[in-house]
Amino acid sequence: MASSSQLERASGARSWRTPGVASFVVAVALFVVAAVIAALGPQYDVTLLVTVGLSAIAAMGLTLLLIAGQVSLGQAAFMAVGAYVPAILARDHGVPAVLALLAGVATSAIMGTIIGAITLRLKGHFLPLATLAIGMACSAGIVAAGNLTGGASGFGQIPPLSIGSFQLVDDRAFAIFVWSIVAIAGGGFSRMLNTRTGRAIAALKSDIEMAEVFGVNATRLRLLVFVVAATLAGLSGGLYAFYFKFISPAPFGLTSSVNLLIACIFGGMSHPFGAVLGASAVTALEMFLQNIVARMLGLSGNVEMIVFGVVLIGVLLRWPGGIWSALQRLWPAFSVARPTRNIELTPSKRGADGDDLLSVKGIAKNFGGVKALRGVTFSVPADQIVGLIGPNGAGKSTTFNIATGLLDPSEGSVSLMGAPPPSRVCDLVHRGVSRTFQHVRVVPERTVLENVAFGAYAQGRSGMIAGMFGLDRAEEAATFAKAWRALEIVELDELAHEPASRLAMGQARLLEVARALVSRPRLLLLDEPAAGLRTGEKLRLVTLLHRLKRAGMSVLLVEHDMDLVMNCVDRVVVLDQGEGLMTGHPDEVRRDERVIAAYLGT
Repeated sequence: MASSSQLERASGARSWRTPGVASFVVAVALFVVAAVIAALGPQYDVTLLVTVGLSAIAAMGLTLLLIAGQVSLGQAAFMAVGAYVPAILARDHGVPAVLALLAGVATSAIMGTIIGAITLRLKGHFLPLATLAIGMACSAGIVAAGNLTGGASGFGQIPPLSIGSFQLVDDRAFAIFVWSIVAIAGGGFSRMLNTRTGRAIAALKSDIEMAEVFGVNATRLRLLVFVVAATLAGLSGGLYAFYFKFISPAPFGLTSSVNLLIACIFGGMSHPFGAVLGASAVTALEMFLQNIVARMLGLSGNVEMIVFGVVLIGVLLRWPGGIWSALQRLWPAFSVARPTRNIELTPSKRGADGDDLLSVKGIAKNFGGVKALRGVTFSVPADQIVGLIGPNGAGKSTTFNIATGLLDPSEGSVSLMGAPPPSRVCDLVHRGVSRTFQHVRVVPERTVLENVAFGAYAQGRSGMIAGMFGLDRAEEAATFAKAWRALEIVELDELAHEPASRLAMGQARLLEVARALVSRPRLLLLDEPAAGLRTGEKLRLVTLLHRLKRAGMSVLLVEHDMDLVMNCVDRVVVLDQGEGLMTGHPDEVRRDERVIAAYLGT
């Protein structure tokens, strides 16, 4: 295993090859190559270049949706709105083309907001089915509104796109304009993935509940990503209308939505540049098959589609993550050098000293006819470690979830920092409360350092735009300084740049503790943190808990390891079959006959 100094030297040696710099370089390279083709290539290549660029713009939005764990089969509907609205405004009402284009993009964004607010309530396969239905309805609506849209035949005579006195009449200038948008969006979204918002988007796909515990408003962020995807699709459709100067429902049907999804999967749905790669590869493959299969071999278009399907399956069998996954090893790994100045992760000051930070009074919880809890009462005073123990099925995790607002009690009340638990889980961290989970919840494809840095989400303010254009550098530096310090506290700093998926169970548990520490809680709730830890790691955990207590942090500890609990807590609360058995000092609990009977039987 590499030492800390080796990791620091490695980080420093490749600091100029960070993903942010690589994103800028690739974006500039894309623009330069496109500009050269647009300037020197034949007309056919220029038209093909514009078509690929428009597909890439829409595909990047869909890729963001996929990164957030959402699937949409209705992106072509937003493209249609983005195309028809500006075309009708510019042709029939004399609205300046650039204003008409902005109106079309805004309409797509509004439509995305309304549809997203409705469909994102759905889970599982119902979301893609709902967006599929919307896409089909949009196509049918365009045909039905023939007096306005031209029906199935469409309409032409759309004026050229003009920006001030400059008209994008020339196809080559239009291609350069389109690919400047591709380069800006691709480079910006690529950088954003490694920032506060990008970490939150990745957390949405891995575990929404975990993301909310650390301050992410999952509903709002999922809607934001959906609207961004709709906006990019609308922009793509609007540019399509002004380039070809003719539109009909055909390019915006169900096939277009499926083709966009294929491009994202084919190129790699984990990165915006994968969308650009997929749009380019799918278009190039289609052109190749049309020229080679259909023309040279004299075969029908059906055979061409069969060959396309076989090639697609072959590529995905070889690279399940798409073409991008084959190139990703060339992409610089995300790393942040260890700061030269140490900082202290002091607990927040919420909750007055001497008061109970958590008070549970007579809570009960019924799941249908099953009574999981009955009349449980206990409290966690300031600057104390309280253990919550009991046999399997005693109701410990249910109590834990009620205390943090993840579940509502059927009876009784909970006071958290002197008030009822917040109605939204994402507000929990603002009360000075953080927690770990019974089952490890991390973002496996992100590094250990990034996972820990996510714990500071609620302390940040930068959003998507700041992340795209590097306006969050100071905030990110402060966040990673805290993350490094938390990793040092749990002694995982040597694994900072390893993917979280490579950690052993015990190490992943400590990662969760470090992530919780970064949120600077006054009250820390640990759900079986010693599960999977070795003896030495358990001893370090006990030392860490005492250290946190001295720093002014209170802890509620759910644990099965009785030796660990008895060696670190001030009080023990014992549950058995959903009821509070007793509360007392560890020595009292250890000798109590009822506790012995509950664990060992009589």
